[in-house]
Amino acid sequence: MTYNQADLILYNARVITLDPNNPMAELVAVKAGKILATGKNSDISSFSGLRTKLVDCRKMTIIPGFNDAHCHPIGQAITLLHIDCSSSSVKSIADIKKRIRKQAQETPAGKWLRAAQYNEFDLAEKRHPTRWELDEAAPDHPVILIHYSAGICVLNSMALRLIGINRDPVSSEPDGIFFGKNEQVQKGVPPVSDEELEHGIKLASRQYLSFGITSLQDTGWNNNMIHWQTYQKFKSREGLLPNRISMLIGCDAMQNIIDNGLFMAYGDNQLRIGGVKLALDEKTGNIHPPQEDINRQALLAHRAGFQIAFHVHDQHNLRASLTALELILRHIPKPLHRHRLEHCMICSPDEIALMKRTLPLVVTQPAFLHFGGKNFMETIPSDKLNYLFPAGSLGRSGLQVAFSSDSPMNTCNPLLGIYTAVTRKETDGKTLAPEERISPIDALRMYTLGGAYASYEENIKGTITPGKLADLTVLNKDPNLVDMEEIKEITVMMTVIDGKIVWEK
Repeated sequence: MTYNQADLILYNARVITLDPNNPMAELVAVKAGKILATGKNSDISSFSGLRTKLVDCRKMTIIPGFNDAHCHPIGQAITLLHIDCSSSSVKSIADIKKRIRKQAQETPAGKWLRAAQYNEFDLAEKRHPTRWELDEAAPDHPVILIHYSAGICVLNSMALRLIGINRDPVSSEPDGIFFGKNEQVQKGVPPVSDEELEHGIKLASRQYLSFGITSLQDTGWNNNMIHWQTYQKFKSREGLLPNRISMLIGCDAMQNIIDNGLFMAYGDNQLRIGGVKLALDEKTGNIHPPQEDINRQALLAHRAGFQIAFHVHDQHNLRASLTALELILRHIPKPLHRHRLEHCMICSPDEIALMKRTLPLVVTQPAFLHFGGKNFMETIPSDKLNYLFPAGSLGRSGLQVAFSSDSPMNTCNPLLGIYTAVTRKETDGKTLAPEERISPIDALRMYTLGGAYASYEENIKGTITPGKLADLTVLNKDPNLVDMEEIKEITVMMTVIDGKIVWEK
C-alpha cells in the first residue's frame, strides 16, 4: 500500500524520541515532510517502497532537531562577515592587529573593515584595544571592532573622522572605545549591503545546520516590519534559509505589526511571529528602566494577545519583570500565558519561589557559564555564584525551561550548552554550583521540546512522534551513554528539515 510508503527511512540507529509513550526506537520513517512512524529495524519493509531513500545510520543517535529558543540570526549573519577576533582565534591585541592588518592588505584603501567577537578578559593584556592600536593595523582604512557582547566597540582614527567624532587632540582625544549605545556611531558606520547580508545569512544558516539546529527563535529587541520582510525574502529563495524561524518583535514595532495585519503566531511553520521582546534596558540604555514603563509595555502586549519575552539580565530586572507579570495577569487573567524570562542569569531560591506564583517559562543559555565562568568568579559576589544559570533548581521547581545560545554573543553549538548544563564546568575546568547539574536527557529535552514549548509549537515539533514535522538531528554518539566530558566532543553528522537532508558532515 503506497499510503504508508516513506520518502525517507533512517534505520539502524538509536532514536531518542523524547516521546514518553515510545521513548526509544531503531528507525524513523518520513513521508511528506512529517514523521510517518518509528519502529524497529525489522519494520523497514513495512514502510519502504521503490522510491524510498534508505539511510543506514550505523548505530548513530537520532534526536529531534535542536531548537535555539533565543538567538539573533541576522546578527549572526553579519558577524560571520566580520574579521573573527573571538577567543578561539585571538589571544592578544597583537593577534587582533595581525588579523586586521591581513584583511587591510586585501581590501582597497578607504573601505570599511569590520572585526568582531573580541573579549578583553581572554586577551593577554586584559583590556580593550584602542584607536591607536587599530591605526597601527590599518591606517588607511576605517575600522570598527565590536565586542562579543555587541555593547562595546572600538573605532580607529579614520573611522572617528568619517562619523564626525573629533575632539581637541591635546586636551581630550578619544581612545576610540565606546560603551553602550552611541547614536553617532550607529548612524555613521555604514550597514552591510543587501548582497553581503544575503551571503551572511547563507553562512549563518549553514553554521546552524552544522550544529543540528532546525528551528531558530529571533529575539531581537528592535525587530520590526522590515526584519519580517527581510526574512520573507530569504525564505522565498530556495535553499538559502531552510531553518524554521520564529521572529519576536520589538515592543516599539508592535502597533505597526498589528496595523499590517500580523498577530501572535501569524505565518506558518517556516516563518512566524513569535511574540514581543520587552527590553527597555537595551532600547533606552538605562539598565534599570522605571517599573511603570515595564508595566505599561507589558500590559499593551498582553492585552494585544502577544506572548512577552522579558529581557532579564540581572536580579533587579528579574524582580521588575515578575512584578509586571503579576500586574498584567491581575488585569487580564490568562493561566496558560507562557510569557518568557530571557537569560535569568542569576536566580536565587527566593526568586524561583516568586516565579512559581506566575509560572513564566525560562529561556536561558548554559554555555555562558562555560565561557564566562572566570569573569563571573571575578565580578559576582561569592554568595551569588551558586545562583548562576540554575537549571537544576528551575527544573525541580516545575518551571518550563528552554535552552538557547544567544548567538552571536556566544557559540551556537547546542552540544556545548548541554555539556555545560551537565558538568557545570567553565573553560579552566572549575565546577560552579555542581548541585545545579542536570542529566543529559533533561538537557536534550530543554534544547528541543523546551524550545518548541516556548514558541507554542510542541504539537508539531520537539519530539519524534508520528504526525509531527520531520526535523531531525543525527549525532555520532548518544549524550546519555558517554562520559560527561565527552559530550562537548559529540559531532552532528546529519540535519533533516521537512524530511529532507539539508546538511551532512
